[in-house]
Amino acid sequence: MVRLSLLVLAFLALATPSYAQEQERKLVDRLLSPNTKLANPDQNKKFTGGLEAPTRSAATKSFYVSERNLSRTFVADRSAKTTSFRTRNYSTQSATVPTLPPVRSYQTKRTREAPPSAYSTKKYATRDFAGNRPFLGQGKSQKALHAQDRPLTIDEVRELLNKNK
Repeated sequence: MVRLSLLVLAFLALATPSYAQEQERKLVDRLLSPNTKLANPDQNKKFTGGLEAPTRSAATKSFYVSERNLSRTFVADRSAKTTSFRTRNYSTQSATVPTLPPVRSYQTKRTREAPPSAYSTKKYATRDFAGNRPFLGQGKSQKALHAQDRPLTIDEVRELLNKNK
């Protein structure tokens, strides 16, 4: 009895990972070739609201508004004589601009030229720039990725680009 229960338990323990692997394959298949016919049924639903807002009536008490005339009336118009205002004559004069003092110049010493460097004629051998040669070092991940490299067929390229044949 104990052996039978251990056998069933071992079978269930091994069946669970295999079922998970099958689900993973189904997920990859759904990602690579999705079903485009699936759609939400509410996607094309039209909104059918009322054309007008509903009106409601409510009972209110009556109230009184007194009419007031807010405009004022004036008794008499005043007038002013135009002869009492005179214009003045203004004279124009030329503006006087102050003159600036003459600009002075000062003598300065000339700087001596920098002497040539002692190392200006020496030449040193250097290596080429590292960007001129390819990088050949590969890590373990790069080797594993290159092991799977192979040229794609036309059908595989079309499937990747999701184009019709």
